[in-house]
Amino acid sequence: MAMQHIEDELRRTGDPRRQAFADVIAGIHKSLGEDILFPSAVTLVETRTVAQTPETPVEIKRFSQEQREALEKEGFVIYGLTGQSIKTLRDGGRKFRSTLPKELPDFEALGSMHSEVAIHPSKPFLPKSNNKTLAQQEKMVEKFSQGLGKKVQGVKAIIGQAPDYEELAFRHLDATREHLFGAKDIYNYARTKTPTGGSRVACVGDFRADRGLGVGDLCAGLGHGDVRAAPLVVPV
Repeated sequence: MAMQHIEDELRRTGDPRRQAFADVIAGIHKSLGEDILFPSAVTLVETRTVAQTPETPVEIKRFSQEQREALEKEGFVIYGLTGQSIKTLRDGGRKFRSTLPKELPDFEALGSMHSEVAIHPSKPFLPKSNNKTLAQQEKMVEKFSQGLGKKVQGVKAIIGQAPDYEELAFRHLDATREHLFGAKDIYNYARTKTPTGGSRVACVGDFRADRGLGVGDLCAGLGHGDVRAAPLVVPV
């Protein structure tokens, strides 16, 4: 593609920074007195333009129809996570309460995965997974994943990141009006793999209608009676 086309494409975006870059290209074009083809450069410009367009839909990884039907048969429900964070959820009117130190400002900006996830709403926590270290809980989830994989091909169970459980909890609330990790789950917390400093990782749960979703943390090498493993099932 020619320099003139690149210049035109940059001006078409309306972005002041790209307009300035277009002026630079125009100056080079004028000084050379001829047009030059830049295939790779145009590809980069066009790719970035598409990627930065607000209207571009976010693509998420999805289960196949066969996997979906098999998971639902096992009692799982499926939700699509779209990169939401505590900040974006709170800006949308969601309630949170956090015991994390205020010097962790980046924590609230962490986004969830871009994928469909499945969780068993009537039993989101693995039995006897409290009072276990993170490493022990990971082994329990791995064993659970292997068993599920024999029933549903091409899926695996994981311990997710904090924003995964945060967005999931509110998506379940919107769909069912029920609080995941709430009263029927004895207000327990799901252990996550999101570090909060030192050897500590975040925990998400204790979801209450009046006070919102709770966020705290616990040392990865320690267990607690209210902190359990909540496996998230994702497509491989």
